[in-house]
Amino acid sequence: MNTASLLERLLATPAATLPSHAGDGRLYFLQDSGGSAQVWELSGAGGAPRQRTGHADAVSFVAGLPDGGAIFGRDGAGDERFQLYHLPPEGEARALTADPRTIHGWGAISPDGSRIAYTANSRDPAHSDAWVMDIASGAARCVAEREGPHELPAWSADGNALLLATAPRTFEATLLRVPVEGGAATELTPHQDDARHLNPRAKADGSGYWLLADRGREFLAVAFQRDGAVPELLYAPEADVEKLELSPDQRHLAVVVNEGGYSRLRLLDAAGAVVAEPAHPAGVITKLSWSPDGQKIVFDLARFSAPSALYAAGLDGAPAALLHGATPPEGLRDWTTMSFPTFDGREIPAFLAFPGGPMPAGGWPMLVWVHGGPAMQALPNWRADLQAVLAQGIGVLVPNVRGSTGYGVAYAALDDREKRLDSVADLAAAHAHLATLAEVDGTRIGIMGQSYGGWMVLAATTEYPELWACGVDFYGIANWQSFFRNTGPWRIGHRAAEYGDPVADAELLHRLSPLHQAARIRCPLLVAQGLTDPRVPPSESEQIVAALQANRIAVQYLTFADEGHGFTKRHNRRAVYEAVLRFLAAHLTA
Repeated sequence: MNTASLLERLLATPAATLPSHAGDGRLYFLQDSGGSAQVWELSGAGGAPRQRTGHADAVSFVAGLPDGGAIFGRDGAGDERFQLYHLPPEGEARALTADPRTIHGWGAISPDGSRIAYTANSRDPAHSDAWVMDIASGAARCVAEREGPHELPAWSADGNALLLATAPRTFEATLLRVPVEGGAATELTPHQDDARHLNPRAKADGSGYWLLADRGREFLAVAFQRDGAVPELLYAPEADVEKLELSPDQRHLAVVVNEGGYSRLRLLDAAGAVVAEPAHPAGVITKLSWSPDGQKIVFDLARFSAPSALYAAGLDGAPAALLHGATPPEGLRDWTTMSFPTFDGREIPAFLAFPGGPMPAGGWPMLVWVHGGPAMQALPNWRADLQAVLAQGIGVLVPNVRGSTGYGVAYAALDDREKRLDSVADLAAAHAHLATLAEVDGTRIGIMGQSYGGWMVLAATTEYPELWACGVDFYGIANWQSFFRNTGPWRIGHRAAEYGDPVADAELLHRLSPLHQAARIRCPLLVAQGLTDPRVPPSESEQIVAALQANRIAVQYLTFADEGHGFTKRHNRRAVYEAVLRFLAAHLTA
């Protein structure tokens, strides 16, 4: 099978994600069979899946309601101005919000199923307020004006208050109780800088709630919180517990532990003791959903060699069973987990894959793929583009350089502010390590990344221009000053806490802006950008492309009018992936 036909098969293999049960037992989920993620459902009685929405733009989430219906959200062409919709058990959806200027951030469904909580920045684009809406009537009201970004992850057990999570910085989150009928907010978690309190789930008797917390720890743990008290740890492995869902009868907790990037499902009792560890394929779990009777947990799981599918597991500890999913093409490659040394003696964790078939005499050309964030983690996830790159005869290394999450709080802080370029030095160390391997042609190593990973590509090719044979930059930051001027105002405070203040740290941000060193770039670049991107506006890509053209460096620039921060539509993914494959063929395998 040639690479073009394989890519088409990879893109046509649908992913099923984000499962959510409704009260009548039906299971809602998102699936991209038609080219973008839409709402589908599986009946609790079995039978074939049924598609419930058919929009051109992708649906971002779906949440099942007690009456069998659902709430879902979508934006317009990737602009992230999400609107909310009600999908009844039968029939067509209706819009609950209809203000294309406003971001409506999904929150939670009230205990009785009659209301929803969400955030909206209609008052001021930089600040999101807490709102409550009656689903039946559509009547909505602001219950609290808030400064800065936050989320509404849950309701109180009695439905009289919202649990609000502040997020001024990546590794700081405090929980507050906000009365629905007015009144002052109450801080629930004693504040501590660089401590997270996430994913609260209220106990029915009102005595507190389960949550994830990392106070004084390197990793997130399951805890129980009583108002104003320090969280009591219940389950605290030496790895991040990333997800927590409480069973409807409140007798069990389903959690997902991040073990070196791989998700591991565990079922606990309410006191935190492990009662079952159902076996499941090695991969990445994004969402958990308990069945209404509390006897089964459904989750999505993606692998590097297969798109996300739905699995179900029970409290008996039996292996998880495939519930719904597509079969990918045969012969796809998988990751090897490894590490490599860097400049200060640390070992940098990474995933590595080589193509199948006989190795070329001089070794495989390689592509280093850098994740975004920066406070994110490269995971063994489904990537149709990287599978096509491997099929084209190019190996792939995916590092989790310093600053990545999943390896403890201290590791994630190693690239903060003035230490930012240390993470770029880790990329040079990745190149050096690859060049020592017998399987690798050290003269043919390219680099690719998206968003902050796109900045990493530009930084790597300016800081270490002699190393790279080519670069692929998807919507990366070129100039931190213009980024802060043009990014969505709701993001500025959070991003300044990570990267540096655009005024107080102007000198540092100037030094960290690849645009000011664009003359150092030697290798050809491919740049791709969605034109509705509110996070990294097109001006960032335009500036670096103009600089490369002025310096007579080969550059190809692709734009997509109906995409934002990422390429969500199949026809656009096809276009950009085909361009990447042609570009890599010209500069790594020719």
